[in-house]
Amino acid sequence: MMFMRLASYLGNQKYDVALVDYIDGDMAKNKDENVDLIPYFDDDEVLIPTNSILIFQTMTPWSLYPSLKVQDSINIFFITTLPANFYPVLPGFLRNIMYEGGIVAKLFWNTLLLNEYNKSKQFLKLIEEKNSHAILDSDIVCNLMKSLNTKITNPKLLPLFSQDVKENEFLKKGINDSNILNIGWVGRLADFKINILNHTMQNAFEYANSEKEKINFVVVGDGEYADQLFAKESEYFSITKISYVKPSELNSFMLTLDILFAMGTTALDGAKLGVPTVRLDYSYSQIPKNYKYKFFHEVRGYSMGEKMDSDCFVNGLHDFRDLINIFHQDKKQLSELGFDFYKSHHSIDSSSNLLLNYIQESSLRWSDLIDNNLMNSLFYDVWKKFRSK
Repeated sequence: MMFMRLASYLGNQKYDVALVDYIDGDMAKNKDENVDLIPYFDDDEVLIPTNSILIFQTMTPWSLYPSLKVQDSINIFFITTLPANFYPVLPGFLRNIMYEGGIVAKLFWNTLLLNEYNKSKQFLKLIEEKNSHAILDSDIVCNLMKSLNTKITNPKLLPLFSQDVKENEFLKKGINDSNILNIGWVGRLADFKINILNHTMQNAFEYANSEKEKINFVVVGDGEYADQLFAKESEYFSITKISYVKPSELNSFMLTLDILFAMGTTALDGAKLGVPTVRLDYSYSQIPKNYKYKFFHEVRGYSMGEKMDSDCFVNGLHDFRDLINIFHQDKKQLSELGFDFYKSHHSIDSSSNLLLNYIQESSLRWSDLIDNNLMNSLFYDVWKKFRSK
């Protein structure tokens, strides 16, 4: 969603923009008409046009899509959305544990994956020196410095964004006075999201039954962890599951909710409409009992999701009961606080202008990655050959 919206915005500003995606990929199917598609194929070369600026979500450099045919002189820019973007991990069952960047990851980074770990640090240093690296929030900066044992002296923060806004749609439609509280989640059911979603649903289940207040929890999303989704229901707590909502229909859906629990671009999508939004944090493991929630307007450092089990994590202020009490006390003010905070800090206009300024200062070329021997990994080359056989 972030890259698709960025492409659409820049296209409307008369930039020549293309998205690289599989033909049946989500961006390919939902992109605006003013944005071209460069189809990606696993088994054929994909030519990137001369004089392009190629923007990636950050990843370990040996993971850069191998079918891309990129000239040495092409400008490269990276946007880091998670600390794990830089983490070398082992394939298989240890992968998710290592994405946490904890003791297990560091054990392998200092032994079997030492070469890859050092390359990741070298890669981060290079893109910082070349002014070719933006990071979504200060929490990611903190986690990167601790896990990679390095310094990032002047990080270029790029607040995650959604569309520009003019009015509060949630208040415009009128506040729902139904005796059923509609709570929602929208997002992929992924390894780092499923635990906080289940924790939230468990809290909602317990609250509904103890207070005898009817709650319908709507989960929009699918993914590899869908079979682990919380499934308890009762007289007061029901679950509605929807596998997918088209981006063009997302606003209409969110306006049916009373409260949205979300992270990433989804939290922005709710706040931009004025839907009272609780910005969730993420973890690859069970959520601690002392976890406290944050409303969207209470977030600092632009973070749209903090890693809980890190030294950088800042806990919220509210347990689940407190959230619902605040909502019932003044829905209008809660809506206004989130909407105003979004408008001031997370509109696509302000973030896109920041990005364009960053790109103007950037000096990283494709050849820099090659010359610094960052594009290959002996361990992963051997693994790929083993897997293919």
